[in-house]
Amino acid sequence: MSRTLSPRLERSLCAIGLGALFALSACTGTTEAKRQADNSTPPPTDCTAWVGTDRNAMLPGYLLPQGAKGAGGTVCVPLLLTANPTPASYGGGDYHISEFTDEKLKARWRACKEDPACFKRIDAQMQRWLPPNKERATRATGVVDPSGKIDPEGQVDLRQIRRPAFFAKAPYREGIAEAESRTYTVEFTVPPDAFERIDLKKTADIKLRGWYIEGAGVDDGKGRKVRALAIMAPGGGGQLTAIQHPDEVAYRTDEKTGKTTPVKFPNATTETMGQRWWRENLHALNQAGFDVLAYDRRGEGLSGGFSDTNTLEQGEDVFRTLGQLQDGRGLRMLTPSGEVLEGTAARGRLLAGMKADEIPLVLGGYSRGSMSTAWAMTTNYVATCSFDLPEVNCAKPRGLRNIRGAILLSSFAAGAGYVGDAPDLADRNLFLGGMAADHHIVFYPNSATLAGMDRWPAAFFGKGLWDRAETLEGTVAAYNRIRGVKEIVLARGPHSIETWPEPDRRYLRERMVAYAKVVVVGGRTVPGARPWKDFKGLVATTPDSWEPSSRPNAAGAAPR
Repeated sequence: MSRTLSPRLERSLCAIGLGALFALSACTGTTEAKRQADNSTPPPTDCTAWVGTDRNAMLPGYLLPQGAKGAGGTVCVPLLLTANPTPASYGGGDYHISEFTDEKLKARWRACKEDPACFKRIDAQMQRWLPPNKERATRATGVVDPSGKIDPEGQVDLRQIRRPAFFAKAPYREGIAEAESRTYTVEFTVPPDAFERIDLKKTADIKLRGWYIEGAGVDDGKGRKVRALAIMAPGGGGQLTAIQHPDEVAYRTDEKTGKTTPVKFPNATTETMGQRWWRENLHALNQAGFDVLAYDRRGEGLSGGFSDTNTLEQGEDVFRTLGQLQDGRGLRMLTPSGEVLEGTAARGRLLAGMKADEIPLVLGGYSRGSMSTAWAMTTNYVATCSFDLPEVNCAKPRGLRNIRGAILLSSFAAGAGYVGDAPDLADRNLFLGGMAADHHIVFYPNSATLAGMDRWPAAFFGKGLWDRAETLEGTVAAYNRIRGVKEIVLARGPHSIETWPEPDRRYLRERMVAYAKVVVVGGRTVPGARPWKDFKGLVATTPDSWEPSSRPNAAGAAPR
């Protein structure tokens, strides 16, 4: 691997925990990060329980009291544990950082390539994911209702893109419709990613499209309104303006076995699942006073592009969109009054009249969006590294001081070391290394995102106990590294938050908004967070509500 770091930058990276990305040296000995990693180790579990979607398995858990003062007895609360616990004899620093760097993951892939059976297995997985990823990145917007369907690669009339008012009609009746009068339809211009440039020889620019919703300002508690912007990245397959029928479900449950099967979309009533919940989050932030920017990632939905899986590149898109909002170059917009502006005419129209490095920012993402958000935070506060190129070069961080914190929902940001102990996740890290080394696509994060979190100003985490993205140990390890405002909100549910019970989704949204308000007005804590002191105590913060297919003693809740 090539290193073009100056000695000064390399010493800086070592000091903040990123030295392990480049070489194991004296900086990866026993450190504060190691102590924090030890604190995220769960105590032994004492029971097992059935989990439906999306695990369909018995998982270990903790017997916890239910109801007021335990009046409801005890129940086994399951969770997904890591497949990679720190070896008892390990002395190389923080195991989950030092042993899961870009360099080491690519080395494991090279070893796999020497084994024909290993190569065949992982290569088959990579071929299924390589763009154009038709199976997992279907552009479904416009399938159920042709209004809003566009050719994302063409010259798009921005008036054809669905706006918030579209969702006012029955049966949708979504709250986001209320934001119509302050919503701009926006289009940004970004370059092709490394896979498109190197493997496919593509040179044409790509257009990203979505909404910018102006807010009234966040109340600082002192009679002043603070204008701030939340940039929110959706989950995999997320499409900002896709239809979701309010009665649709994400899965079906077999009454005999208790096992769940995902419903395939698009179908007769729903284009993609989870978009209703996602728009509720955007609306809640806007109602709290935030300007909100949300766009479909490259390769999906309204946006152009061939490749949808390079989350490192998608993290860079955050800074490209900010720059274009400031200077207008590459930007087109449709104003609420129906006027189309572009270039210099659009310059400075948004961002509350501030510059991109002035307006208080919160970066947020769900699932795959958490990956791009984590990369954006890393490149801003730690270092900018080209992990998707044949030679990895690193440069100083961008250094925007107005990014106040991150929102990570169903997060992958704890990196490759915290993969769950489950058969369907066993090859993830070989897949990660192979995609980056052979196809120039950084999909799942390596340990760089976790290693630099002690430089982030603040972070909010929301996840299910059996989230396949990263284990709770990983989320706690990430939380431990954050020095500023932070909170974890958990539910007895899976990775897909849209399957959680409505009270849990509502609570998560309320806490997310409370956190975002605190960080932009300069608060130090988020009032009202559920208290916890240790790992098991954190699990116990979950209310006695369950994702339906995993509810104890429910008919069909366990295999027979």
